[in-house]
Amino acid sequence: MIDVAAIGPRVWPAADRPVPLERGRRAIATTAVAVAMLPLTVPRGPANLGPIDALIAISLLACLFWAGTSGQRWHFPYAISMTLFLAAGALGALFGPVPEAGALAIVQDIFLLAWCWAVMNIGRSSLTLRLLLKTWAYSSIVWAGLLFVGLAVSATFLTGHSAQEGSRTALTFFNPNVSANYYFISIMIIWASGCPRRRGFRFAAYGLLVAALISSGSNSGIVSVIVGVAVAAGLGAYRRGGAAPALTVLALFLLGSYFFASTVSVSEIQDKASASRYTFLREGIGRGAGSVSERTTLLHESIPLFKRGGLLGQGPASTKPRLQEEMAPLVKEAHDDYLAALLERGIAGLAAVLLLLVTIGARAMSVTTRRLGQSFAVAVIRPNALVGAFAGTVVAGTAIESLHLRHVWVLFALIAAVYTWDRD
Repeated sequence: MIDVAAIGPRVWPAADRPVPLERGRRAIATTAVAVAMLPLTVPRGPANLGPIDALIAISLLACLFWAGTSGQRWHFPYAISMTLFLAAGALGALFGPVPEAGALAIVQDIFLLAWCWAVMNIGRSSLTLRLLLKTWAYSSIVWAGLLFVGLAVSATFLTGHSAQEGSRTALTFFNPNVSANYYFISIMIIWASGCPRRRGFRFAAYGLLVAALISSGSNSGIVSVIVGVAVAAGLGAYRRGGAAPALTVLALFLLGSYFFASTVSVSEIQDKASASRYTFLREGIGRGAGSVSERTTLLHESIPLFKRGGLLGQGPASTKPRLQEEMAPLVKEAHDDYLAALLERGIAGLAAVLLLLVTIGARAMSVTTRRLGQSFAVAVIRPNALVGAFAGTVVAGTAIESLHLRHVWVLFALIAAVYTWDRD
């Protein structure tokens, strides 16, 4: 059982009891366990199911039982955009070449959305929200530590090494870019929650997670960190001092970017990294040019694919089979939220993705620009970091299909929880 009195700081407002904790303990506990075990996606079973999905399912059942017995009013964020997204996918799958795979992908989307709703409604109390944030923060530190233990003892299960990815680590995720996105969001969660509470421990945690991200060799992860930190720092300056400090931070960032772009040759750095004797540099920064070339090729293949597929798309999971059928030079999934939505769900699917992101972004900005209530201000000390996490994930969506990732939907749920329940 969870010791509610031990959650968060010592003093909490007496009125902070919107969740009937006696009835909700199982829902809170199972949700916290699922959040802690987010990286546990291998071994992968049918339909890409992993051990984490069993934990999420248990959490969902516990949350549904709690909802049915507590009489609490539930909110369902992102329902409009996701309804459009699911409908576009169903329509595309109906006329596409792989209707069974498309139907399975839609079921997976519904599962992730339900998980998002459960986490969001469990987080209606600043006590439980604080618990979920602390759980993510501390568990991510443990997972990053396990990665380096795995590297020390050559445990492939912990490092995620594979013949396809070479020396790039993936932890217990199936893809190095996905693990990098998890590390990045974890950094921002630590920033937002202030956990660990001691500054020295927090900076040590940042260093550990950054090192884990670098070991993944993910260029998109590095870009996400740069974008996320820049956005969070600018909004943090705005929260503390208004527009003038924020504009100062923005000007410094732009000047620094200009100086870097004018004095440093990225292609030269990539060339040197590709010839480095250190494997993680060769297969990380050194593969940047090859990665860009590969994605450019995939984009060029996708344009005629969209024209032949029509405005409705050809259904989820149809990109790779269609490229195989046409014997394209590069046969891969889209690995891009926006391109995948357009090719597989058509114009309506792309519009749904953009509407979803605009909705989440607006809520995240609202949380940052307004003064939070007393209890939620204790749970989310720096909400600007949540905006940074969202901004970096939007950028990462050009390199991975982040809308299929379980931890990304937990981030969306946390943003919705702060926005909704603090207002209530």
